[in-house]
Amino acid sequence: MHRYFKFFIRWGILGATLIFLTKTLLSHWQDVKALELQQQAWLYGGMAFAIAFLAQLWLGILWCWILAAFKHPLPKRWAIITFLRHTPAKYIPGSVWHLYGQVKAAQKKGLGLELATLSVLLEPLFVIAAAIGLALWNTSYGLLLGALLGVILLVLHPRVLNFLWQHVRKLKGKQASSVKMQYYPLRVLLGAIFFMVLRGLMFILIVLAFTPINWSALSPLMSGFSMAWLLSLVIPTPAGMGVFEASAIDILHPYLSPGLLLAAVAIYRFVNVGAEMMGAGCAYLLKEG
Repeated sequence: MHRYFKFFIRWGILGATLIFLTKTLLSHWQDVKALELQQQAWLYGGMAFAIAFLAQLWLGILWCWILAAFKHPLPKRWAIITFLRHTPAKYIPGSVWHLYGQVKAAQKKGLGLELATLSVLLEPLFVIAAAIGLALWNTSYGLLLGALLGVILLVLHPRVLNFLWQHVRKLKGKQASSVKMQYYPLRVLLGAIFFMVLRGLMFILIVLAFTPINWSALSPLMSGFSMAWLLSLVIPTPAGMGVFEASAIDILHPYLSPGLLLAAVAIYRFVNVGAEMMGAGCAYLLKEG
């Protein structure tokens, strides 16, 4: 019963966001048609694609850094290639198959199931913390987001994280674990912020392909993008599809026209998926080392 409930929630949310996007597109189709690309649009598009590809590589490095915080470092080349190979699986219904693939690959590399699972579960938490931090620049939910960020930063402290992990194992009737974070993962947090900046910059470059942007608009655009990205991470749809697009249009409409936002989020999704597929293809052609 619980599985069917999750299924209906996940696909119900996706359906609702698609209806919202379709309605918005129909209402502003003339605005979309009236859009014109800037003279340097292809340059901006190429830069956006390059940054999208770099962001994928960077997530592989973050995973490697997380493992290092548990005193189980693995080669960066292996971590990046493994991450890239399994990224497209997040579009499969269930949205966990890319994580499952990473865990199985880590086990084949000699990591225990416990450490492999914990490492892939922690990575989204670091990205969520980074997204919250950037969203705080310009939001009316500063107090709530600030409190949530404080809780996440506290949970990521080695003493708290190790205690919680041991407590979870105890509740499941398992013995004490030797898997423990050895130091506060500040490097991973800073790396996650850099990842979110890359994503935000990618979106801004796509907007620049259509219209110039004032410097004063960069902060709210980055903040609003981060908030939309955050919602796409925590609201269950495959790879955040629909949720990110609908959230970005709703949050950023005071700064950009609906027609421009529709075009920008569509191209953003296309570029991002293209970079992920290219990364996966390259990873399958390379040796893990």
